[in-house]
Amino acid sequence: MAIIIFMFKIRTPKISDFSKVEPLFQNHPLFSYLNANKFICIAQTIIPYNFRVIPSIHLAVEKEKILGFVILSSVSTSHNAWQIDDVYIQEEVRKHGIGEELVRYTISIYGGYGIEHFLVEVDSQNFPALSLFHQCGFRRYAKVHFYEKEITTSDKDYSNTPLPENDFIIRPQLNTDLNDIEKLELSIIPPDLRPALGRSKKYFKSKKDSLVLIDKSRKLLIGWAQIDCIKDNDCLIEMLISPGWTHLYKPFLDTLINERLFSKTNNFKLTIKATDYNTDLSNILTESKFLPVEVKELLVRTVWQKAKEKQKKSANVGAPSIAPT
Repeated sequence: MAIIIFMFKIRTPKISDFSKVEPLFQNHPLFSYLNANKFICIAQTIIPYNFRVIPSIHLAVEKEKILGFVILSSVSTSHNAWQIDDVYIQEEVRKHGIGEELVRYTISIYGGYGIEHFLVEVDSQNFPALSLFHQCGFRRYAKVHFYEKEITTSDKDYSNTPLPENDFIIRPQLNTDLNDIEKLELSIIPPDLRPALGRSKKYFKSKKDSLVLIDKSRKLLIGWAQIDCIKDNDCLIEMLISPGWTHLYKPFLDTLINERLFSKTNNFKLTIKATDYNTDLSNILTESKFLPVEVKELLVRTVWQKAKEKQKKSANVGAPSIAPT
């Protein structure tokens, strides 16, 4: 059997690369975002990593042919955590170690910047991708479940448990909310996972169409939700409720459906994202007849720096000199 060797280099994109990369994304919304910000994307190499506002992309290139790419973005500046959003290798050059080189290159370069944690979400059935990241030192921290349900105006469940208007208010997220949102998420994550999984104010600030749930009497932010309508009839919601208030998951969700989503369309597919340590949300979704349709593994690689112990070169005054062993 002939052994095929690819000689390639890894670099940041040039303007001419975007037209070559576009077919590889297959209408992925991330490409539209990067393409619209291509000049900022190209300038990433001269922007300090902690000031980057859009994802960074690195290409594996053989001469002028793009073999694959890796995309990553910051999720927490305070915890020095970045997430690998996508790794793609051209089908005809897979199983030759290109993906592993891209991932290891990313960890080496960004680890050198001071990034401590690298995260990635991988479909639990995508065994080649799981194997790739395990080989690169990633370990599972949690499972991410996606629950799905077709919602129509004939559904009556969503008008039965609205939030009491006199006690709570739902409003758009403000910059002044960011500290409270960051603390809210950390309160849900198990303590041993917080250093890697807690997302920062910068991450939440970048989110659009985010809403917060406020307890009027106590003037406390107790909930957060991000609504992404990928298509007119396809929506994704991520939700957080402070411990002690988890009984509000269902009325919060029902109110979002009634007041936010039904105002845009009458029939849609709704997907809810929930981690396995957020059992309260998972139980509510099961009771509301949402069906689990996808499971992803949340993998983390932590970069540990080594420091050599400085050897003592001379003995104390008055003591005999001892040769190092």
